[in-house]
Amino acid sequence: MKKVNLLAAAVLAAAFAMPAQADYTPNVNFNGYFRSGVFHGEGGRLTGFEKNKVGRLGNEADTYGEIGLGADIAKVDDTVWSVYTMLAVSDREFSNSWQEADRTSDAGVYGNSGDTMRAQIAFRQYKLNVKGLLDWDKDASIWVGKNYYKREDIHITDWYYYDISGNGAGVEDLSVGSGKLSVAWLAKTDATTYKDVTTSYKDDKIKLGSEPVAYRQAQKFDVRYNVGLWDGANLQISNLYLVPEEENALVHSNNGNVFGLELTQGFNGGWNKTVFQWGHAAYAGAMMWNGDLSWYDGGDTQNNNGFRIINTGDTTITDSFKIQHVAQYAWGTKKVDGQDDEKVKFAQLVVRPFLQLTKMTRLIWEAGAYVQTQKKGNYVNNVNRGQKLTMAYGITPDASNVWSRPEIRFFVSYIHANNADINGKIENENVTRKYGEKDCNNVQFGAQVEAWF
Repeated sequence: MKKVNLLAAAVLAAAFAMPAQADYTPNVNFNGYFRSGVFHGEGGRLTGFEKNKVGRLGNEADTYGEIGLGADIAKVDDTVWSVYTMLAVSDREFSNSWQEADRTSDAGVYGNSGDTMRAQIAFRQYKLNVKGLLDWDKDASIWVGKNYYKREDIHITDWYYYDISGNGAGVEDLSVGSGKLSVAWLAKTDATTYKDVTTSYKDDKIKLGSEPVAYRQAQKFDVRYNVGLWDGANLQISNLYLVPEEENALVHSNNGNVFGLELTQGFNGGWNKTVFQWGHAAYAGAMMWNGDLSWYDGGDTQNNNGFRIINTGDTTITDSFKIQHVAQYAWGTKKVDGQDDEKVKFAQLVVRPFLQLTKMTRLIWEAGAYVQTQKKGNYVNNVNRGQKLTMAYGITPDASNVWSRPEIRFFVSYIHANNADINGKIENENVTRKYGEKDCNNVQFGAQVEAWF
């Protein structure tokens, strides 16, 4: 008992002494996000079809949550030291209320024998941020650690068009001219079959199936400059450069680059944003295939180029009728096996209008469609299409606010998709098509809650 009392006294003494040394009382903050519900669809389950392309409303087949905990832990003069952490959990199997992190199913959520469906747990953020350290620019901050770094997303499709989060370091919001400059260095480690590793990486080589795999580090260097224009308008100019590191050497011949422009305009009752991105070399595929910039192509990519234009925003029609939307068009060309050019085109439109019924209830609709084509040489070798229509009854604290959460939704969705292979030679813009047996139609319904706090 005496040892316990001594230990308790030491802990209390440390707890009170640390703030005193920094002359600061820690300011703790807590936040989070989650979604979950009960669903019924094809085969008795919700399928969750291409939500990044046709929209997420009534189309999410998981329980997902994030819990963030942070604190301002010290203050010296005008400098504030803050730490932040985040834990994320994803569970895609609804058969048990207790889902072990290492549980293996005989038949997973997709019904395939041997599928492994686990409750996944991830530590998404652990970072230190110091603001006010620079005497000449007290609004600037320095950070080091694992970070959700300036992620830019479209909520209704749950898609990040600019996400390079990971381990890194950076300086944010440096005053340069009339704008703010942010510079960051982040790194990503992944497995690769980029090159024959039979005789290299002798100690680190691992096997995945029958393929030789080695670890590769990707170094990312990101620069963003934000400047105000006219009233309510802001322009962001950005450039992201990536270079892989193989055998302890940077391989500039397999680099990637993304140049971007974003114009955001606020207006009475809403806002609108237009994004242009040009991805070169290893980042060309991300432009064409709806990538979020967290992944990139390997191999001979130096002649590859991809582009995309995105328009998104919130629009107020009346006090009780409002619309969220995203429209995207992407295109690009890349070499396939060092020979024929493969040309890809992608078009998408998703709209989510809602009508307020009472102070805390509303009707919500979401309609989404996309089409993606691949053309190799004179042949169209693949066309993918998908459409979704959802109607939901929502209950939320402020039904007039687009972003009001938490929200309980009762929904029904119709999904149609045709991911058919198409074989045919293009002659005078006429295409002869042979469709595969990949059409699907599904009606699904359920109740869901989405909340952030």
